[in-house]
Amino acid sequence: MSLGRSTDQDQMFEVFGREQVERNLSHVGSIVAPNQELAVARARMLYSERPWVELCVAPANAFVGCLKPDQRGIGVA
Repeated sequence: MSLGRSTDQDQMFEVFGREQVERNLSHVGSIVAPNQELAVARARMLYSERPWVELCVAPANAFVGCLKPDQRGIGVA
């Protein structure tokens, strides 16, 4: 397993964080890693400048698009 170099097995992960318990999760950035374990480690290291109460990563390909910039919203005439 590579700890710092990119490999052909790398995938994109989206990073979300919450600075206060009563706040919503917000997208804070993206990282590249070969697996979820290393994605978590890289996210914790890269985004450690803030005192997060929660930090999450999700594979970017796990998100399902429901509206694109060139589409109109549901119920919009």
